[in-house]
Parts: sequence; C-alpha cells; structure tokens
Amino acid sequence: MPAEVLLADDGSDERTAQAFQDWAAAPSARGEHIWQQHDGFRKSRILNEAIAHARADYVVFLDGDTVPHPRFIADHQELAMSQRFVQGHRALIGRSAARTFGESELRKERRQALLSGDLNGWKHAFRWPVPLRRIRRDLRGVRGCNLGIWREHLTKVNGYNEEFTGWGREDSELAVRLMNSGVVRLDVRGWALCYHLWHPPLDRAKVPANDQLLASAVAEGRQSCSMGLSQHK
Repeated sequence: MPAEVLLADDGSDERTAQAFQDWAAAPSARGEHIWQQHDGFRKSRILNEAIAHARADYVVFLDGDTVPHPRFIADHQELAMSQRFVQGHRALIGRSAARTFGESELRKERRQALLSGDLNGWKHAFRWPVPLRRIRRDLRGVRGCNLGIWREHLTKVNGYNEEFTGWGREDSELAVRLMNSGVVRLDVRGWALCYHLWHPPLDRAKVPANDQLLASAVAEGRQSCSMGLSQHK
C-alpha cells in the first residue's frame, strides 16, 4: 500500500465520495478526497490541487479508468531514482471485459480478457521478472495514467499547466518541462503495470488548441508554467 491516497475528483457525484469514504475507513493508508465542481475537463487543475495536499516526497499518478496491478506501488517505489521521472505503461481492457475487470482475481480476469479478445497491449499486461528500463528524450508513450515523479520536481516546474482544458496533451507538456529542467525520463516496461478500462471516448474538441500549447513549450524550451501548482499553496 502507498503511504497516502489522494483522490483528485473532477466533479463526480456522491457515489464516488461514498465509495472512497468506505475504502478510507480501513486504516491502510492516509486518504483524502479532493473535489472540484465539474466545469468541463479540468484535469490539470484538480491534479495540482491534489499535489498541493500531498505529504509524500514521491507522487505516483494513476487514472480513475485504470486498475493497478497488485505490485503497482511496490514497483514504482523500487523504480524511483534521483533526477528521474518514471513512465510506466498500460494494457487495454475492451468493452465487454471492462464491465467486471477488477472485481476478482487478476490472473483469472486477465486470462479471460485475453481469450475473449478483450485484452490489447498484452506485452504490458504481464509482470516481467526484471523490468526493461530505458532513458528516453521523446514524448511517445507519455501518459499521465502511470507516472512516478518526485514532488520537488513537480514544484520546480510548477506542476500541471492549467491553461490546458479539455482532453489532451497536458501530460506531454508536463514531461517536456520536466525534461527541459534536467529531469530524465525513465521509460519502464514489465513493471508498474496497470489496465485501462474501455469507456466512451471523451470530447476531443480542445486537442488543436492543446497541441499549440504543447508545441510552444517545446519550441521555447519551457521549464515552468505560470498557471500551475503555485496557485494552490
């Protein structure tokens, strides 16, 4: 178990609050539910709010549409290195299997999803005895659903850029600023696994504008942002 679990909630209803309250009642880890009114897709803002509440020195990000492997946190803990951020990967669980995936024993569910054709990215579905670690300087495969970052580095680059609204590119832009500031991307395969559950696609209307924000960060060699974590201290 992690030392703390911070639920960054972008405006869901009381069912999420109740589920988290029920989970947090067991004394397994410090839990805190951080909620904001839903006003479009504002992932960057609610993640910054959660980061501001974090007490641990190392922050692991996991999206709400994913199920972590039982060793997800233990792997991230072992993979954490000075001056590195860790990019893990995900397997995709299709529509049929996603209805119940995560409710019983992982091996059984994973096997059923594989046999029914509901598991894609199988190379990310099974934990390897030894992980493959590579230093990468590109943005391919950067996803916020499986990231491990030192809190001091998040503070240094001012966290997520809240100019990003609507789905897309906020994680890549954060990675650009981290790498520009001297933090190295450590791409890891075979450990720190998670399983992304199928859901209807989100609105992509803001992707062109977000692409422009990302391109500006790359072109300018940006290391920080103005609308970021510092707004939540």
